[in-house]
Amino acid sequence: MSDAQLDWGVDLPARGERSLSGRPPRATLRVSTPEHGEERRQLPVAVGRRLARVREGDGAQPASRAELLYLVGELARSCGHERVEALVGRRDFSAHELAGRLSREGYPGSVVDELVERASSCGLVDDGRYAAAFVRSKVAAGWGRAKIARELARRGIEAEEVVGWPEEFFDEDEERSRALGLASRRRLTGKNDFERTVRFLCGRGFAYGLAAEVAREVVGGRN
Repeated sequence: MSDAQLDWGVDLPARGERSLSGRPPRATLRVSTPEHGEERRQLPVAVGRRLARVREGDGAQPASRAELLYLVGELARSCGHERVEALVGRRDFSAHELAGRLSREGYPGSVVDELVERASSCGLVDDGRYAAAFVRSKVAAGWGRAKIARELARRGIEAEEVVGWPEEFFDEDEERSRALGLASRRRLTGKNDFERTVRFLCGRGFAYGLAAEVAREVVGGRN
């Protein structure tokens, strides 16, 4: 059944526009029907652009509010799939990271879940692969075990669930050498050097015990 007085339109953000909240800009769908009155819905810009083309006559026009909302859902899935491919084509994402990115761009939760599940099932997203590469890159950059674990958790991955954690990624002697190398390059001021060195190393993710041991060696060796 059609809505006798369905009226709708799409407002697109100006090119280059940024939202005050810092999130990606959104398109706005305006819908008006006698039964539901005036409605406004925020959409990803890509979906808004597709809808705008439909509004201009590119394709069959929705005859009812239900048809319009169904069209919005289908376009969200199509645009979302293209967005996933574009994102993972640039770098690897964890499933949690990818879901967050899509949500910030305005894709609805049900669509985000569907897209991430599909990406995971076909291997575009693999938390195990992502985590192993992340850990190795951060070890090479001089990060300590605790910081790497914290950053993995922020990306939706618990370190204990990573295959080989921690034995395959860390060697105690190598970790101590990295901590010692980082601490040795810092300038000592003669004021609270031990505490400052410990805080520095803990901030880089090294355990307190190791940080304190290295700090004692570095500070004592320069006195």
